[in-house]
Amino acid sequence: MIRKQTYAAALALGLPLFSLTFAKAQTTPLPPQEKEHILVSTEHPNANKETLSGIYLKPTAKGTFELDFSQQLDENAVLFVKSSAGKTVYTEPVSIEGNRSSWRYPLGKLKPDTYLIEVKTSDTTYWTKFKVGK
Repeated sequence: MIRKQTYAAALALGLPLFSLTFAKAQTTPLPPQEKEHILVSTEHPNANKETLSGIYLKPTAKGTFELDFSQQLDENAVLFVKSSAGKTVYTEPVSIEGNRSSWRYPLGKLKPDTYLIEVKTSDTTYWTKFKVGK
């Protein structure tokens, strides 16, 4: 019984000191932060953004989707299909070999969501969005 009272008394006396120490630590000013390296954008400063023309996302009989698009590209590119959460669900190179100007890609099954379709060259990003419903 005496130990409980001694413990309670020590706790009662120590708690205000702990509170004062904690409050003092919060009021100490922080050192100024240096702003040497700030990443503003990961895009190339001269990059163009244009909408993708002649693009069609269509369901197939197997419950999957095909992506058809036509675009005048001057160089090889990369196709990205991203979910609304920003996760890449499909990526594939786009080759202009043989003077191609239209492509078809089997995307497989897509969950209901809004998808960002991007075709990126070294200096241009062509894009569009598609919504896949239930």
